[in-house]
Amino acid sequence: MHDGDMSADLLSRRDSAAVLRKVLVFGFVLVVLLCAFGGYGVKLYLAAQKKPGQTKAVRVERGDLEVKVVETGTADAVKSVEVKSRVAGRLARLFVDEGDTVSAGQLIALIDPKETEFRVEMDRAQLRGAQSGVARTRIELEQRRKTATAALRQAEARVAQIEKELGVQPVLTRTAVEQAEAALASALKERQRLVATAHPNQRTAAETAVAEAEANLENATREFERQQGLVAKGYAPQKALDNAKLALELARARMRSARETLDRLDRDQKLELERVDQDILRSRAELERAKANRIADEVKRKEYESALAALESARAGLRDVDALEQSLNQNRASVDQVQSTLNDSLRQLGETEIRAPISGVVTQKLIQEGELVASLSSFSSGTPIVRIEDRTRMRVKLAINEIDVARLRLGMPAEVSVDALPGKLFRGRVSKIAPSSTAMASATLGQAQGAGEAVVKYSVEVEISGSDPSLKSGMSAKCTMIVLRKKGALRVPIEYVGKDEQGSFVMVAGKGPGVKAEKRRVQTGASTGAFVEILSGVEEGTPLEKPPFNGPKRQGAIMTGPEEGQE
Repeated sequence: MHDGDMSADLLSRRDSAAVLRKVLVFGFVLVVLLCAFGGYGVKLYLAAQKKPGQTKAVRVERGDLEVKVVETGTADAVKSVEVKSRVAGRLARLFVDEGDTVSAGQLIALIDPKETEFRVEMDRAQLRGAQSGVARTRIELEQRRKTATAALRQAEARVAQIEKELGVQPVLTRTAVEQAEAALASALKERQRLVATAHPNQRTAAETAVAEAEANLENATREFERQQGLVAKGYAPQKALDNAKLALELARARMRSARETLDRLDRDQKLELERVDQDILRSRAELERAKANRIADEVKRKEYESALAALESARAGLRDVDALEQSLNQNRASVDQVQSTLNDSLRQLGETEIRAPISGVVTQKLIQEGELVASLSSFSSGTPIVRIEDRTRMRVKLAINEIDVARLRLGMPAEVSVDALPGKLFRGRVSKIAPSSTAMASATLGQAQGAGEAVVKYSVEVEISGSDPSLKSGMSAKCTMIVLRKKGALRVPIEYVGKDEQGSFVMVAGKGPGVKAEKRRVQTGASTGAFVEILSGVEEGTPLEKPPFNGPKRQGAIMTGPEEGQE
């Protein structure tokens, strides 16, 4: 195809589209004008048909007033539980099926207990080890307490003994020095006496005795010689010679004794001087030793300090025993901890048998035999095994708007009909009214409400009286709550009561043609969607007309009749 032909075709198509758009716009304007003129014509016709002063009148009558709140919800059990296990493991047996009736405490499932039994044995072994540690620590504590106590007593006795020795040691040292000095002085004094007095006097006496013995011997010799001569001459008796000879021998013996005494005196004096010198040396040595013993005072003081250190060490050893006692308490706490762990393991072993927490009907079986089950804990919601419902108490959950929920009260009677059970009517009562709307609850849970959900609703529960095995969870149920019921009340249709700034009023119809209606104030009571109770202001049988329309005037091209209340 040539370029010229293509351009011509495009221009033709554009002209056709423009013509079509003009036709559509003209048709739309024509339809709007026809509707406007048609509506205006109908309005004129109705206005022409309506006669001046002609309005529909009703009379005040007596009748029943009844206000109902009707809402549909879902039947559910008041008490229902999902049975979960507090022990993780493999589901070994499941003894119930959906639809079975169970009693509280009945065995419904069994978790494989092998792993839990192994944990129990391990905890028991740990408990025995911890108990053995406590016993060993107790024996060690008793032994160390005895040893530390004995060491402390020994150290205290040693300190007391050295304290006493420190009190008397200086006195002993001083006394020993004084005694040694006195002994030395006495020895020196004794030597001085011997050398200066005793020995010279003894030598003088011995020499004098020798001289006297010599003189006596000389005299005895001369006397013996004289008597010998006299006896020889016969001048003296023989006895006188014998006496003279005896005296000579005595003199000779005394002479020998005197000489021997003199000779022995030198030896004795020498020995006595040597003895006195030995005493002097010994006394000097004792004095030096006594003076040297003064150092023992310092040594004793050092011993006292050492005994004090030993006493403090013994006390520290006793404190170590107290620390060991704290270790014993810690071991006992470990025993308690292991015992608690064992008790928990024994509890878990007992909980491998899953029993029904309530009596009811098994409505769901959520797991099969052989599958793994997660335990219920603070970190896990656990795996549900079955769902049990107590069908003896049933309820219907409703979502009621804010206007109707304000009329409800706890304990208010209700009638319940179930679509699946036609012909059966259940009785119940309002058992729960939520304090906040479902929108607020959703916002609290973090669920955003849609922009189109303008109706505020509240959760309401109606508990059904009695029990019926045919009523099951999940069935749709319609609940009718009688909010108000009055017999023989004075009433008028709700559209015949008007309101203004001063309160409620009615328009009492005129008694003849062309007589305008009279505006009369009334006091109203209960109200339903169709009637209003009249407490005062008009009597039964009073004819009424609709009050004039006081709302904003309608504007626009399409109006199907005259304004309400206009002639």
